Amino acid sequence: MAAATAELCDDNSGLLKDGHLRVLQPIFQIYGQRRAFSGPIVTVKVFEDNVLVRELLESKALGEGKVLVVDGGGSMRCALVGGNLGQIAQNMGWSGIVVNGCIRDVDEINGCGIGVRALGSHPLKSDKKGNGEKHAPIYVAGALIRDGDWLYADTDGILVSNTQLHCIPVS
Repeated sequence: MAAATAELCDDNSGLLKDGHLRVLQPIFQIYGQRRAFSGPIVTVKVFEDNVLVRELLESKALGEGKVLVVDGGGSMRCALVGGNLGQIAQNMGWSGIVVNGCIRDVDEINGCGIGVRALGSHPLKSDKKGNGEKHAPIYVAGALIRDGDWLYADTDGILVSNTQLHCIPVS
């Protein structure tokens, strides 16, 4: 992570004003060993079904350095990511996962070398029907998120940008 989210906000106020840089509402819990992570976004929209989540996380071509953003509809009734998927994400080179929903196997996920954000944890696994949509625009935590946008996360929050950001050096 090249820059803290607070610095990125300070250095890119114009992008914030015109909507090219968006701050997600502070609703996510922090999991995983990587407290700060960033990368190009891959999106998936599901509801209480994680088959498509697994398919994307198993793809090394998609995963290398990227962030999977899962719009789980904010469901608090089951988990969309567990310890096995956390380990797969780490092995496939994903930078992080953001879940608008729940995770489970928190101790296992906290042992993985990726960053994870989720609304909370839930012990129940999800359905396995394969319903949902990959690479679709999603609306999570008050922000529009598109496949190919960039995500920046640290302990202060989560930012989504239309393009990769760089900190402006202060003289």
